[in-house]
Amino acid sequence: MAQGSSQSSRRLHTARGALRIVFFIGVVALGSIGWARADVPLGVLIPSSGKGAAYGQQQQAAIDMFMEKYADLGKAGKLKLVIYDTRGENTDAINLTRKLIGSDQVVAIVGPEFSGEAEVSFPLAARGDTMMVTPMAAKPGIAAANRPWAFRFALTSENDYGPLIDAWVKHQSKPIKKVVILMDAKDGVSSADGKSVFPAVLKKHGIQVLDTISFETGDIDYSAQVTRAKSLAPDGIVVSALYNEAGHVTAEIRKQGMTQPIVAGIGVNDPRFIAIAGSAAEGVMAASDFFAKNPAPNVAAWSADFEKRNGKSPSNAAALMYDTLYLMRGCIMETGVDGKKLQSDRVKLRDCWTNMKNKDAPLTGKTSINKDGDAERTPVVLVVKGGGFVPLQ
Repeated sequence: MAQGSSQSSRRLHTARGALRIVFFIGVVALGSIGWARADVPLGVLIPSSGKGAAYGQQQQAAIDMFMEKYADLGKAGKLKLVIYDTRGENTDAINLTRKLIGSDQVVAIVGPEFSGEAEVSFPLAARGDTMMVTPMAAKPGIAAANRPWAFRFALTSENDYGPLIDAWVKHQSKPIKKVVILMDAKDGVSSADGKSVFPAVLKKHGIQVLDTISFETGDIDYSAQVTRAKSLAPDGIVVSALYNEAGHVTAEIRKQGMTQPIVAGIGVNDPRFIAIAGSAAEGVMAASDFFAKNPAPNVAAWSADFEKRNGKSPSNAAALMYDTLYLMRGCIMETGVDGKKLQSDRVKLRDCWTNMKNKDAPLTGKTSINKDGDAERTPVVLVVKGGGFVPLQ
């Protein structure tokens, strides 16, 4: 009896040992799997609703396409996007930036989209030692004021408008010596462009600004502003506004019989501008670092896929978001960021963007980051023709 009991005890002890070994191996295996497939959290701020919602909807579509193809980070695990809707409002951008840095513990932030939002969010990112890159905000100086943590993937408007005005002047049958600027005084980049950037570029071309006439985001009636512009008899018209307001004011310009050539700021780089302005948009010139009809195979294939999925052509906003995420993923993989050492990960991504030189982006081409944190690329001058933007020939 004692011997049987002893053998039974030994068998039980052996079985328990085996169970412990199996359990240990299981824990190690699960731990290895967990490590391999861990999430690397990246914050994203877009205007899914409110002003500029069309930008946000385009960007969300681009995000979906990107994540289908590039969510896997290899050994680092998977990319996890923590996406919030700022509604294009500065207050929301502030609160959500704090949330991403603090409670969400993201390794970096892509966004926000508007210059006004970036101006109030960038200082928070700098104080929180978290790199933040806006795919779209174009107001000059906003990244430079918050170095070394702030970056901009879009070209600054001043880099767009030099080549744009040069081409605009050269392609007119009559000389342009004097212009009127119609601008949105409420939108950050539109106001800065209308008051400072466009006038400086126009001056270099020997063009006089007769008047700067303002309206505000959300206005419905633009007749008074256009009537004033018409009374000044300019040779050309500059429109500095986002797609909605720019579309309406352009329609009013043609409605009142003004036939002068129109050049527009970067805010019109969305299909909604043409949809709102209709035939009045024909001949309007703008500059961009992306256009959907680019015949380059990778751009053409991506644009066709985007249109098939969404029933509309991709805008500049969609392409800039896609390429920003692409370069961010590249930095995550190159520097070994895995989301486990937050402070170290944030510094690695900051340094990767700081040292970016001639990095290939799928849709916008080779990109470098200058000392001010701004991207440098060659813009394309576009003109509305046949109901769409095409490269100026």
